[in-house]
Amino acid sequence: MLAKLVILVGLVVLVWKAYQWGALAQRRKMAGGAPAARAPGAATPRAPEPAAEDLHACAICGAYVARGSTPCGKPECPQRR
Repeated sequence: MLAKLVILVGLVVLVWKAYQWGALAQRRKMAGGAPAARAPGAATPRAPEPAAEDLHACAICGAYVARGSTPCGKPECPQRR
């Protein structure tokens, strides 16, 4: 009786591990390849934050534009400099 129970538990563990292995292979396939080796539970690297740029109000129309941006096309546009 004990041998049957041990075999049953072994089969359940085997099926569970096969399921985990298949799910991992599916995630790698969806990600487009094998990811770099990382320790389990390690934080994923973050993408760098985009650089913030200060805006200033246009003296003519009052719209906020970045310094050094292209002119808007108005003849009195201060961005022509």
